[in-house]
Amino acid sequence: MRGELRMELRKVREVVQGGQRVYQYDLVITEVMDETELAKTYFFKNLSDTPIFDYHPGQDVKLYFDTPLKRGDFRFYSIAGSPTRTADGTFELMIKSEGGTFAPYFHQLAKPGEIVTIEGPYGRFLKKAFQMIEEGRLKTLVFLAASSGIVPFKCFVDYATDRKLKVDVYIFYVNRTRKDFIYRKVVPKLLDDYSKLQVVINFTREHDVSRQEIIDELFLGDDKGGRVETILGRHILFDDIRERVADWGSSYYGICGGAKFIAGDRERGIDGMMQKLEKGGVSRSMIEIDSFGTG
Repeated sequence: MRGELRMELRKVREVVQGGQRVYQYDLVITEVMDETELAKTYFFKNLSDTPIFDYHPGQDVKLYFDTPLKRGDFRFYSIAGSPTRTADGTFELMIKSEGGTFAPYFHQLAKPGEIVTIEGPYGRFLKKAFQMIEEGRLKTLVFLAASSGIVPFKCFVDYATDRKLKVDVYIFYVNRTRKDFIYRKVVPKLLDDYSKLQVVINFTREHDVSRQEIIDELFLGDDKGGRVETILGRHILFDDIRERVADWGSSYYGICGGAKFIAGDRERGIDGMMQKLEKGGVSRSMIEIDSFGTG
């Protein structure tokens, strides 16, 4: 087993990175679940059977893995599992491969029983939103996710469920087609578990399909009391948000996805979600972004 080379590193280690104290843990992969052709969820367990570091939904970890191209290579990934569900040392990541020099090898080589190292927590994504919720100053969150950008928002909804939060949550989830839809089994459960969640599914390249076909395929015909909507064959406009979120002006917005999804394409004159929100009248102080690249 490749992981046997690091058996001596099992104890938690403290590291200072850029003045920030983070922690390294060695985890064993316990299960791998296919989400799409390119995306897999990995379940891990701490080798010492103790909880890992404290974190909040929206934060990242650095995942180390030896690839054929580089020993000790790493990438950053959003944490998929809620911190409320790590008491026994369990941990969860969702990793999508879109080429690159890390994720494809991880998908190929990282099997149950493999030992990997994570380091974290990193980042401040959604931290301000949590502060506002704790202070009673926030009633509605609007999350805009492209592809694997749904991961931190899945984490947040699990956390909101466990903590019995009372905030309304809207997730606008963007993919090209149905085959790209990550968390087919998870999203319906999020809706069942958290009654204040609404999901708007945007398939930009699905033209010859009806809303009901989408509901039938992804949700077994159950639109969760009208809490599942679709936008098909085009990109999300700000009016799509305004029409669905009554208090959009006082809502807090989280955007997670690739650079063009967030910031658009200047050369082609295409706005990203950031520009759409600001042009629609959303204050920049109420918007947080988390961008990712190819792994």
